[in-house]
Amino acid sequence: MFSTFQNKVFQSNSVSVCFHHENTPISQRQFVSDVNRLLAKFSPASVPSSVVLYSTNTYKFAVSLMALTLRGCTVILPPNGQPETLKALLQQTPYFLGDSELVAPLGIDLIDIENLPEQRGFFPLSQLVWPKEGTVVFYTSGSSGKAKPIVKSWQTINKELSILSSSYALKCMPVFIASVSHQHIYGLLFRLLWPLSTGHIVDTDLLHYPEHIAAKLKNSQQAVLISSPAQLKRLRADNVLVDEKSHLQWVFSSGGPLSNDDAVTLFKQLNKPITQVFGSTETGGIAYRQVTNLAKVSLWQPFSGVRVRAQADGRLMLNSPLVNDKNFALDDRGDVHASGQFELLGRCDRIIKLEEKRLSLDELEQHLASSDWVTEAKVIALPGERMVVGAVIVLSPQGEEYLQDAGKLATNKLLKAHALTRFERICTPKKWRFIKQLPYNTQAKLNLKALEQLFVKVD
Repeated sequence: MFSTFQNKVFQSNSVSVCFHHENTPISQRQFVSDVNRLLAKFSPASVPSSVVLYSTNTYKFAVSLMALTLRGCTVILPPNGQPETLKALLQQTPYFLGDSELVAPLGIDLIDIENLPEQRGFFPLSQLVWPKEGTVVFYTSGSSGKAKPIVKSWQTINKELSILSSSYALKCMPVFIASVSHQHIYGLLFRLLWPLSTGHIVDTDLLHYPEHIAAKLKNSQQAVLISSPAQLKRLRADNVLVDEKSHLQWVFSSGGPLSNDDAVTLFKQLNKPITQVFGSTETGGIAYRQVTNLAKVSLWQPFSGVRVRAQADGRLMLNSPLVNDKNFALDDRGDVHASGQFELLGRCDRIIKLEEKRLSLDELEQHLASSDWVTEAKVIALPGERMVVGAVIVLSPQGEEYLQDAGKLATNKLLKAHALTRFERICTPKKWRFIKQLPYNTQAKLNLKALEQLFVKVD
């Protein structure tokens, strides 16, 4: 069921460190021992077919994931630890492993594997080898709509890990630090499985604030930072990592678009490009790029073995070793160059019709954000007797000053005039909201429901 992967990182006779957990190094030997402790909870005659796994503790999560996979369990990963989310997934299986305090108040019959007695006659493994078979079930954590299950085999996961290892050269045994959760595909692959499968060190702390990242860098010879666009944008405003930039080997960003302006500014501050990764839970990684110059913005470079083409309407079609469908339709539009590289032109599902006029919400957002008065812009379609566009704006300091002096109506008119320089009047926003920062959820994705809620009140 299992085969070695890369350099046999799991060997009980090794003293190599594979985790930094709560400021304490954990050896591969200790990791094997902790996995064995969980393996002893399972009776060979009654192994559950599937288990819900949710833990905010990255080390505990890693031990649990390996033990469950060794026992042949399908691992179900909730997108968050909210009561209704956990309750819904525990309807599929009564078995749970992870943060017990989250499921205890749910009032449902379940089996917490941690509470099972150890079975007699269990023979501990002297070494662990990398999973080759089994499945992990992810749930998309979109800001609206019902979560969709995405089933990933370990064969597919290992293919992507191999692609990552061949795409990015890691030097000097860096420690991987992160500000994103391991419960989602990006965090699971980049902050946990990639370093673990290649013998590098996983730091288990989830770093919410730039100051915490700076402290980690100060105590690390070399580090790889796994982050998100929302977190990097906040970092740019007051970059406390500048003094420790020599300790940064790579900086990765995924989960949404990082603006070219943010990417270039961070490159100048850190003397290190931000490696942006484009993909999804369903497709895995598709392409990457590094933007260092606004005058010549880099195209997206497909990963090895990945091919992208554009249909007549601009929709991108994917052929990837990570997806069974060799003609997989993406929800993105783009322009593919002869080299195979491509540029993204917005989401297909963000093109709407207003009185027979086609409008790309992505293009409207980009134009609004080009104003000196605006830092960020998000526009959404507001249904009603007549569909209109609503704009949520984060003003620049200049724009904020104008709002305070001239008022909301004057600011509305100012930004509408800017929109009219490119779009017909019918396509310009009819409702405007000004906020201090856009609402992001715990996965650093924009919360559409929170945006919609801003327009519930009558203007």
